[in-house]
Amino acid sequence: MKDVLDSIFSSVEVFAYRCVNDDDYTMKEMHGAVELITGYAPDAILGNAQVSFVGLMFEEDKEKVFAEIDAAIEAGKNWDVAYRLVRPNGDLVPVRERGNAVFQDGELVYLEGLIVGAQAEVDLRNEMHDMLHMSQTKNDRVRQVVSQITRSLRQLNMLSINASVEAARSGEAGRGFAVVATEMKALANQNATWARAISDELRLNS
Repeated sequence: MKDVLDSIFSSVEVFAYRCVNDDDYTMKEMHGAVELITGYAPDAILGNAQVSFVGLMFEEDKEKVFAEIDAAIEAGKNWDVAYRLVRPNGDLVPVRERGNAVFQDGELVYLEGLIVGAQAEVDLRNEMHDMLHMSQTKNDRVRQVVSQITRSLRQLNMLSINASVEAARSGEAGRGFAVVATEMKALANQNATWARAISDELRLNS
């Protein structure tokens, strides 16, 4: 059975375990990519021979792991918890554990589940975060541009009004002012259309 399990998990970063529900999560069985994920051979972890499994956990993550597993056991549910392991060289390895408690005659006899290397998941989450941050930065820049366009619109409208007034006041000699007023009004209308389109796009993507 051990050979079959090891063969099944040999090509992926995952291992199956069965452990005692004690302070060390003392491992009784481990099958799969144990060394690939932890940096330790299974024999070094089984029975806490060299290191306990809890001893491999990143110190800052231990309390969360204990709390989530204990809560799941209490609720009679499976757990799904992400945390980090520390390899012998000090590298942190993100993993995701999905497991459950096994009871016999109403008594908890062991915990079992799968531990999966989660580096790809973390990389994807970080990439998505960076993309969202870039998108937000771009949106902020676009909002600045819209604000600048709005200020320009006010100025263009004022200039258009002033040019119209001068055209009316100057009569035949004011034709030049009338042309300026018309062009400024057209430019203001065009900029207003762009500003509205940009603002609508930002609202849809927010």
